[in-house]
Amino acid sequence: MAILRPSLLSDIAVVAKNMREEDVNELKAMNGDCPEGCLLYCYFMSKPCLTTVSRHGHLMSMGGVVPEGKDGGRIWLLGCQSMFDDPIDKRWFLRSSRKTLAEMQKLYPLLFNLVDARNEVHVKWIGWLGFTFIKKHLHWGPESRMFYEFVKI
Repeated sequence: MAILRPSLLSDIAVVAKNMREEDVNELKAMNGDCPEGCLLYCYFMSKPCLTTVSRHGHLMSMGGVVPEGKDGGRIWLLGCQSMFDDPIDKRWFLRSSRKTLAEMQKLYPLLFNLVDARNEVHVKWIGWLGFTFIKKHLHWGPESRMFYEFVKI
């Protein structure tokens, strides 16, 4: 069975190297940074920062929440293509993501972030998790791409 564990510094290189192309493109469009830079920032700033490991031992994703304000947090997740390789791991991830989100909301009653409109997998998953899309930013970031702002209260 796949597991969710606290992230290790060594996870950054593995996840960055195997990151989904859509996630890499989202990072470039959002802030112009490379996967390693974004993951390094998130690793040190997130409370918690978690890594999903497949039942075969492959890293599937890193995610967490960067605290902002008294009760808020910028939730994030960056995934590897291996998230989609094994249907059993994929189902486990989807089921556990709702449980993990509920735990995150105990720590941060207000969760929010932005998602690149081109990242269809993320947009669909965020909606499935029950987030509300509250604003469409037509020209966001250094590439002036469309991003959706989302929130869960």
